[in-house]
Amino acid sequence: MNRKTPIDRYALHERLSGCFTGEPKATTLRGGRTEALRLLDAYDPAGYGRGRNFLAGPVSKLSPYIRHGMISLVEVRDRLSQRFADDPSRLEEFFRQLAWRDYFAKVLAWHGRGLEEAIEQPKHNVARDSRIPLDMIVGETGLPCVDGMLANLYQDGYLHNHARLWFAAYWCHFRGLDWLQGARLFRRFLLDGDTASNFASWQWVESTFAAKPYFMNKENIKNFSGGQWCNGCQAACPFDRDYAELQNLLFGGTRAPLANRGKQGLAPTPLSAMAGAAQSLPSIPHAPEIIWVHDAALSWNSPAFKTNPSAPGVFVFDELAMRSEPPAWHRVAFILDGIDDLITNIPNPGLEVLVGDPVDILERVALAAGAETIHLDQSHEPAMIEIAERLRRRFRVVEHPAPELARYDDEPKRFSRYWDKAAAQVTGKPAKRGGKWHR
Repeated sequence: MNRKTPIDRYALHERLSGCFTGEPKATTLRGGRTEALRLLDAYDPAGYGRGRNFLAGPVSKLSPYIRHGMISLVEVRDRLSQRFADDPSRLEEFFRQLAWRDYFAKVLAWHGRGLEEAIEQPKHNVARDSRIPLDMIVGETGLPCVDGMLANLYQDGYLHNHARLWFAAYWCHFRGLDWLQGARLFRRFLLDGDTASNFASWQWVESTFAAKPYFMNKENIKNFSGGQWCNGCQAACPFDRDYAELQNLLFGGTRAPLANRGKQGLAPTPLSAMAGAAQSLPSIPHAPEIIWVHDAALSWNSPAFKTNPSAPGVFVFDELAMRSEPPAWHRVAFILDGIDDLITNIPNPGLEVLVGDPVDILERVALAAGAETIHLDQSHEPAMIEIAERLRRRFRVVEHPAPELARYDDEPKRFSRYWDKAAAQVTGKPAKRGGKWHR
């Protein structure tokens, strides 16, 4: 196990056949901790508070790097605090948005797989359908804004947060579709797609994790998008009403206004039992400990690597999970960028990239190496937790926690309650009252 050269992406592409969608291409954002630090050190959040809701606003685009553990929330806060120590006021709103990610991570840690179900009852009585109409899958709804958002999602794996809320509102409230299927679609294609921020945000829009549903009108979309879709649009716009009219249209009955639009729906993708043949292992040198590198811990500054510089690393693409919910290739490529960056910067003897069942492969690697201990960086993703529990049946498993942006031990029910306790830890100042809490 002495891999210190870049991943053979062509060979991996062939090995992962059937586990992803799309074809190999360069990603809009290059992955890896090195690139994350470059972007962070070039970012100035001075205009973030005023412009963050505009699609062309001064957002950092650091979320894919944070999601994959290439850089941490604490690092982002501390590096910006050091750079702008003479003007901390320019950081407050950006830091509050960092806190949303920390809050959502705590929601996932609390609920686990329960986050894949409605946390609360929706604050409406409108039916939802889990079958997805074809026009919503291929991006041919006839609405330039919705189709444009889908095009950005499919091509680049990026959507501004405001656009995500608009799309989720159209999906849930205008089309009457199940939020869970939309969250899974985003998880497959967004470069920062995860369970915590993604699923909790969809529930916020649906009102299963909020006091009321979120929705928007045409004026809102036109204003914050700079008119990029509305100017010249000839479609019959379902958003062209005031909020009182939309409130009654969307929630005054038992069916969404556009519930019957589009062709026959597609059923959710069933879990596939198909998987490739067992992968042969590379030559495994003797090692008392190994590091399981997962897709939320792609940093050469991670606790697992820093405390075990002589342990070999193993990354496993979970073949069955990928066949069940195939990610876009650009998501895979972003992860591979991170792995290549790891290989370049870690002092460890190597990092192998394998495909199959993570438990089976990690057990075989550990046994072949004579290792008794498997290290990993802690993750709140339920799948990671379940894999670690299965490994504990045969090995000592050491989970290395990342530094917390804020300590909060209560159940995270609403961001406002979390922020009351977290604000001073995140920004050094107590929470301000009367603000709008969501991005």
